[in-house]
Amino acid sequence: MKRKIFAGIIIFFGGIFLWCAWYYYHLPVISVVMPTYNRIDLLPRSIESILNQTYKDFEFIIVDDGSTDGSVSLIRDYQKKDKRIRLIQNDKNRGISYSRNRGMDVARGKYIAIMDSDDFSEPDRLQKSIRFFQKHPDYHVVNSVYYEMGKEGINNWVPPKRWEIIFNFANYYTNLAVYDLNFVRSHHIRYNEELISAEDYDFWSKIRLAGGKLGMINEPLIRLRRHRSHTQEYYQNIKNVQKIVSARLLSRFGITKEEVSNSSDNCELMAKMMVSPLATKFVDMYVLNLTYQRQCTLKTVPEGTLYVKHFDFVDHFLWKSDNLYIRQKTNEIYQLLSHNDSMAEFLNPSGEKETYRIMNDGSLGLIEDLN
Repeated sequence: MKRKIFAGIIIFFGGIFLWCAWYYYHLPVISVVMPTYNRIDLLPRSIESILNQTYKDFEFIIVDDGSTDGSVSLIRDYQKKDKRIRLIQNDKNRGISYSRNRGMDVARGKYIAIMDSDDFSEPDRLQKSIRFFQKHPDYHVVNSVYYEMGKEGINNWVPPKRWEIIFNFANYYTNLAVYDLNFVRSHHIRYNEELISAEDYDFWSKIRLAGGKLGMINEPLIRLRRHRSHTQEYYQNIKNVQKIVSARLLSRFGITKEEVSNSSDNCELMAKMMVSPLATKFVDMYVLNLTYQRQCTLKTVPEGTLYVKHFDFVDHFLWKSDNLYIRQKTNEIYQLLSHNDSMAEFLNPSGEKETYRIMNDGSLGLIEDLN
């Protein structure tokens, strides 16, 4: 009898030990990193938008960057209620790049979700980001379109294939992406702590130059707050940094810093990309020509053109006769079976049905739709 009691005690405490070990040493799938500085009025909504995510397997690293407004006490109150919160304090105000790097250094997740303390995430942001990586494991970063607080409608809708071209000239990615931490660490990619603005464009460009793939979700998973109170010097600095990052990206096409600096507009640089023998190594030439045509020429689109989107390519169909269309990318003849404002169904040359979403806003490209 004593042996049974003794064995029961061992099993009981052994179970508690194993549970505690799992709890303390379990690695979360996502590490949410949020720097903050004197945002006590906006912090509750931002913090709760993460704690209320439908996806639960995350740690929430909040890096306080020397706040003096009581933010630390507020964070600690939340920390008492939810053990997923990890508070890190800088010894003084060091800036957002330093704080993101510090959060990245201690993160234990496979992925990092960037969060700003004046914005907030939709409840399914993390869940749909993880779903994207599961469906497309060859991608290293994913972002989404967003709502801008105080404005109606969805912003930053740039189809990825076309976006790959435009990204060489400006940042069409928000700073609130989710990225593969292993990829970033293995390539020693960090935020540039000397930059006071456009540090996100610099960071994403390093990932691209390292061979990383950046994806986009066509759903607004983030609500951004824009501050219009910065000085003119601040906005000029953004332009200067973007020019430097752009020159670094365009150097892959054999375009020099001097050519970037002396160019009158992006169309001039895009024209240089089009004739560069290196272009085929980095971009889809079909998309590059199509982007140049739409942005830099006055060439009209033929009547009857159907723009479609698909995750793997950009394409459009030109009307030929009756219900026959020419698919521009392959120059094959497709028969249109039916279409409405959002969908089109074709019969391909092999006699198989193919269904596409119509780009009724005139954009050319693909967007991953997780609905």
